[in-house]
Amino acid sequence: MNGYFSAVAGEFRKNGWNAFIVVVFTIARLFFGWDWFKAGWDKLTVEHWLSDGKFNAGGLLKGMVASIQHSHGMDPLHFDNLLVWAVNHIFVPMGGFLDFLVVFFEIFIGLFVFFGFGFIWSMLAALFLNLQYATAGASNNFGYLVTDIVWVTLPKYASLIGFDGYIRYRRGKQLLDFGGLGSRKNLEDGAVGANFKSGGRGTPAKM
Repeated sequence: MNGYFSAVAGEFRKNGWNAFIVVVFTIARLFFGWDWFKAGWDKLTVEHWLSDGKFNAGGLLKGMVASIQHSHGMDPLHFDNLLVWAVNHIFVPMGGFLDFLVVFFEIFIGLFVFFGFGFIWSMLAALFLNLQYATAGASNNFGYLVTDIVWVTLPKYASLIGFDGYIRYRRGKQLLDFGGLGSRKNLEDGAVGANFKSGGRGTPAKM
C-alpha cells in the first residue's frame, strides 16, 4: 500500500491543479456514495419497500408517464409513446421485482461509488437512475445528473484514491490520463519526477 500512496503523491507533485481536482472529486464522491447508499438503505429498512406489499416504485412510474404525456416537443420517432408503452406493459407488471431493483441498485451504487470500485459502471447506472427520477418529476436530481456526466468523463480523477486507482497501480497502468510518471513501473524504476517540467494547470493533458 505504501507504494500506491507514493504513486498518488507522485501524481500530486506533478500537477497541483490535478491534485486539487482529485481531492475535491474524492470528497464529493464520499458524500455522493453515502447519499446513494442511505437512499437505498432507508427504502429497505425504514420505508420497507420489500416487505410492505405495495408497489412503491409505481408512483415514480406514474410521474414519468405524466411528464412524458404532457411533453409537446418534437418526437418524429414516437419515442415518447414507446417509452409509455414500455412502462405500462413491461415495468408496471414487474411490481415487487422493480422495487427490489431500485433498492439493490441504490445500495450497491452507493457502496461502489464510496469505495471507488467499478466506478465508471457505477456512474453509468447512477446516470440511468437519475434520468428516470428526473423524468418522474424529481427536480432535485439536476445536480446529480451534472455530477454523473462529469464523473463519467473523468473517472480516473474521481477514483484515483479508491479501489480502482489501487488496481491501476497494481497493474502498472497510468493512474491519470497524462504523463504516466506515477505508474507503478516508473516508481520502481525511480523515474518519478525525472521528466517533470513545471507548468501547473497549463501542463498538456489527455482528457
